Amino acid sequence: MLEPATDSRHPTVELDDLAALRTGLIPLYHSLGQVIRGRIQSGEWRAGECIPSERALLHMFGVSRATVRQSIEYLVREGVLQRVRGKGTFVAPPKVKQGVLRLCEFFRTMQRRGLNPSARLLGVAALVPPLNVRQALGLAAQESVVWLQRLLSVHEFPMMIETSYLPAGRFPGLADTYDATQDLTQVVLERYAIRITEEHEVFEPVILESAEARLLGVQRGFPALWVETVARGDSGGVVMFRTSLLRGDRCRLYVDLTFN
Repeated sequence: MLEPATDSRHPTVELDDLAALRTGLIPLYHSLGQVIRGRIQSGEWRAGECIPSERALLHMFGVSRATVRQSIEYLVREGVLQRVRGKGTFVAPPKVKQGVLRLCEFFRTMQRRGLNPSARLLGVAALVPPLNVRQALGLAAQESVVWLQRLLSVHEFPMMIETSYLPAGRFPGLADTYDATQDLTQVVLERYAIRITEEHEVFEPVILESAEARLLGVQRGFPALWVETVARGDSGGVVMFRTSLLRGDRCRLYVDLTFN
């Protein structure tokens, strides 16, 4: 009979884990990946934490180093794990569920899950926007906007690049006072007394260019999701045009259907 590992240097291996590895129904590396995924889903290994080393894993589960490496690579490709050069392999932040979760609720949602979100302001300026932004906001040819761009991360792992455009005439002082950690929807409500009542979103799969890929910590050509959002205020006019660029391994799209 197989006995669970009790070496104090490594986490305990349950009999169920060992049995799952020995079913013979699927490749061993895939079985090990499912066991690791189970540890993560149960909360034993949490987002942002470093998982045991390759050496520790092969001792824990009695498999070869090649199997451990293949399993980790499989989970990295799926976005379950992330490698950090010189530090190890970490549990990746959860995927952003786009559909019911609005991207502007990113901070509150991550905090409710016990995660550590952060934001870095990449740029802020008053400028004349490109044609597509001007049309979306219903601006005249020379009207300017407040342009804000920030990088959103969880446990220091980059998740998305968010770029917002707001009519400068309606939001005086915003460019000088905006804090990257602030929810723009709340800023618009609390500071300018404009309540956003409606949002329209468009989704498009894209491939990252070099500069974007660098910011998101991946290679050029990595898949991503591009989201364009047009937000209307309680007066009926468009008050914000926002684009969000999410790493392809960090988002999940879903649709709920109801049949009568």
